Amino acid sequence: MRTTRLRQKIKKFLDFKGEANTTEILEHVNSTMRHGTTPQQLGNVLSKDKDILKISTTKRGGALSGRYEICVWQLRPGTFDNQNLGQK
Repeated sequence: MRTTRLRQKIKKFLDFKGEANTTEILEHVNSTMRHGTTPQQLGNVLSKDKDILKISTTKRGGALSGRYEICVWQLRPGTFDNQNLGQK
C-alpha cells in the first residue's frame, strides 16, 4: 500500500489530539514528513480509511474565497487496541 506511512502518521496524530480538521492534519503531516502530501491525497486517505471517522464540519472564512466548510476527523475508538501502530 502506497499510503501506509501517511496513514500511520495521521492515526498517531489523531490519537494524540483527539480530533482535528483537514487543514490541521495537512499542516502536521507536511511539517513532520520529508515529502509530505497533497490536499487531494490527504482527503482520499481520510475518507477511505475505516479507522478514521468524519464527525462534523465547521465553517471557515477565507479573505478571497468567502466561507467554506471543512471536515473534522476523529480516530475510531479502539483502533490502537487491535493494532501495534501506537508503539512506534
